[in-house]
Amino acid sequence: MKIFVRIAPFLLSLAACQSSPTTPAASEVTAPAPPTPSPTQEPNVEATASSNPERIQEGLVTVNGQQNKQLTVEELERQMGRPDQVEKGAVECGGQLDLPMDAPAGDWWYYGNTMYEVNGNQALLHSFSVTTGKFQGKLGQLTLDQNTTLEDVRRLYPVATKQAEEPVPESGELIVNLPFEHNGELTDASLNLVFKNGQLQEVEFFFPC
Repeated sequence: MKIFVRIAPFLLSLAACQSSPTTPAASEVTAPAPPTPSPTQEPNVEATASSNPERIQEGLVTVNGQQNKQLTVEELERQMGRPDQVEKGAVECGGQLDLPMDAPAGDWWYYGNTMYEVNGNQALLHSFSVTTGKFQGKLGQLTLDQNTTLEDVRRLYPVATKQAEEPVPESGELIVNLPFEHNGELTDASLNLVFKNGQLQEVEFFFPC
């Protein structure tokens, strides 16, 4: 009887060991959780649009292979001769010549549908007609001549073309405005492309009053 009393605790402890398998540490059985993926960030439409504006730089535009720059009246007359028409003092605002603040209003010199701003002995091309073949412009890789179509411009400047005003009832002209930027900042000036029946007619260096 004493023997049974002595071995009973041993048997009980042995039974407990057999019925309760050893439980591994949690670190051994728990697989590491996969990293939580960062939520997919929605594209910022406004940021994308602002980083890709349909703006142009002055250096992109050439006329007959040259930058549009100020020249003297003597140089203008050597190139173009005497104008067909002169509007004295008509450039009351919107002029682009680099002149003193107190300079008088300038004149418009017309060569057919092509216009120059003239003040004193200085002149600057304001707009040119592409229909005569005397002028041809380039805007980057886009040629601006009588063969240029509205679709040519739409492929490169879809937003500006879409925002173009409805054709003028009297003339049927449609104007696409391409704003200039300077040092990354948008300016009030623009290159205006005038179309009629889908064909480019005129290019204007526009500056508002």
